[in-house]
Amino acid sequence: MSRPLLRSPAAPSLRAHPSPPAASLDASAGVRQQRARGPSRRPRPLVRIAWLAALLSTAPACESAATSAPPRPSEAAQARLELHAADAEVWAFSARIRGALAGPGTLEDCTIRVGGDIHPAAIEQQRSFAADVPLLEGENEITARCRETGAGELAAPPVTYHVRLEDTPRARARAARDGDRLVLDATGSEPSERSRAGLVAFAWSRLRDDGTTERLGQGARIEVPAPDAGSRALVELTVRDARGRSDIARVAPPPGAPPGASAPAWIDDAVLYGVVPPFFGDPPLRSVRAALPALERLGVTAIWLSPIFAAPEGDFGYAVTDYFSVRPDYGTEQDLRELVDDAHRRGLRVLLDLVPNHTSAEHPYFEQAEQRRSHAHTFAFYDRDAGGEPTHYFDWEHLPNLNYDNAEVARWMLEVSLHWVRRFGIDGYRVDAAWGIKQRRSELWSPWAAELRRVSPELALIAEASARDPYYLQHGFDAAYDWTEELGHWAWKDVFAAPRGIAARLDAALSATAARAARPERTLRFINNNDTGARFITRHGPGLTRVAAAALLTLPGVPCIYAFDELGAEYEPYGGLAPVSRPPRGQLARHYERLIRLRRSIAALRSPGLLTVHAGPDDEVFAYVRHGDDTSRFALVVLNFSEHPAKKRLAIPEPFAGHARGGLHDALRGGDAQLHAGSLTLDLAPWDARVLVPR
Repeated sequence: MSRPLLRSPAAPSLRAHPSPPAASLDASAGVRQQRARGPSRRPRPLVRIAWLAALLSTAPACESAATSAPPRPSEAAQARLELHAADAEVWAFSARIRGALAGPGTLEDCTIRVGGDIHPAAIEQQRSFAADVPLLEGENEITARCRETGAGELAAPPVTYHVRLEDTPRARARAARDGDRLVLDATGSEPSERSRAGLVAFAWSRLRDDGTTERLGQGARIEVPAPDAGSRALVELTVRDARGRSDIARVAPPPGAPPGASAPAWIDDAVLYGVVPPFFGDPPLRSVRAALPALERLGVTAIWLSPIFAAPEGDFGYAVTDYFSVRPDYGTEQDLRELVDDAHRRGLRVLLDLVPNHTSAEHPYFEQAEQRRSHAHTFAFYDRDAGGEPTHYFDWEHLPNLNYDNAEVARWMLEVSLHWVRRFGIDGYRVDAAWGIKQRRSELWSPWAAELRRVSPELALIAEASARDPYYLQHGFDAAYDWTEELGHWAWKDVFAAPRGIAARLDAALSATAARAARPERTLRFINNNDTGARFITRHGPGLTRVAAAALLTLPGVPCIYAFDELGAEYEPYGGLAPVSRPPRGQLARHYERLIRLRRSIAALRSPGLLTVHAGPDDEVFAYVRHGDDTSRFALVVLNFSEHPAKKRLAIPEPFAGHARGGLHDALRGGDAQLHAGSLTLDLAPWDARVLVPR
């Protein structure tokens, strides 16, 4: 890749990232403001001096006062109590509060008050104290009092901890088929974390395919008639506790597998479209919504929005400063809601680009951590080296890694993930730098995915990581990138490096992925994305682009078309957040439309089966059979990766040849072809693509 995984202009790293995997990622040099490191220095409080008044009121004493040292204030006057904490947001219902005595003396008894509750604190080495204290939802004022041997009782100035969690119950729904009955079970639901209030109500509904809702009944365990075969209707459970707090979970019956155990059915039929909102116009989110009719006509089934969270001005979006806000230069929450709702009305799903590996160095949590260092509550939110300095990957010094050994960080990012699902009804995430979190905290992803699918079982989760590593599909993701074992290295990059030998190199790349991937058909395939630099058409021309697009949309995998690929637009994704110049709709757009229509209408093109067909001694023509379990329904794809015409005789392997004796129809270009002695002869034009199916 020419500029893979580049986030924003970056200067060379001042610190090495922690044990990085081998990488082929290139980085562009730029200018970045250097951030100050180390604890901030604060002036000491002024001490009131009793002798000053006498000095000023007695003029004759001025000369002697000027030549003699002032008396030292008492040690008791210097003693004061300080909490290490400052005002902070907290992603837990408890916190460890620390404080210390400033000035001489020793501590005897210490307590920490949270609201109206007082908690004893343990004294450490007579100078500091600490206690683990429970917190309530919302704001918690925290103060401390200690008795000091010489000064009596001391009080620390209060701080406020704002607990960002909502103290709600957790609904858990299961469904199992028993003959013609569907058994719905909510007995695994849990009371709220903090109050532990009892669960008092369980209400079940069916969300029909047409968007209507049917009430099914109430109770922790009920039985209802089983849905018709093939129905994708979801069942929704609402749980309420004695305080009136509620939670919702969904399950997709049958067969009643545990949440997170399987991918949503729609991912295997998906054609994804990458969207960078400002490339579509201004205001960005409204411009994307205005483009939905064109995307619907193109035939894609889902759109993936580049990061829409608050970020520094001009940043592409991977330097997040607030995960709960739509960046204002893109639009408002209402703009996003209208975009998602309109997409859903058109049958398009919406995925967001989630950035959990790191934050921006301008995120308030990181700024607080850098200012107060270890005294900041958020200091431990960031991964750090042995010297206490934040770590990062590559030259991303402005993107400090989060510390997933800290339970609050994991909970914070889970709440971020749930927020956009619950509030806006989004359909999944492309998870940025998923490989980084795997490296630092490999056990994180499975419970994260399961919790998301507890709330919305139809979510799709795509890892920015190599599909050749089976870890990702084994830990909750539905698809991963078409990379080699080398981090960030596009598996098809070298395929198109030279004009001759493309077919053989593509075959080798596909075989390598098939040999290592848990499910090769869950490979996210692309010829362009945000990290591939100049567009494919710029690097290789329109002819090869047409054939590469045909491969993309007829091979096993989840195909991703990136912003305006179908129009042949030429730009650099990181070249600036401005509307992209788009060529008028032409032959390339119609080519994409036909390919997408064929993929959606021919089941064999969405099946996992792939069998390469030998096309002769040269490496210009690549042919393969796409098939599922029913070998009578297959597609023969023939691609000419050359600017020269070619005549090819292809031997169709059994059992497919037996189902093609009546001839084949070219579903892409039209026309028929006949087999002779199990072989097919084709005259291929330059940059030709054929999709042949049994008549």
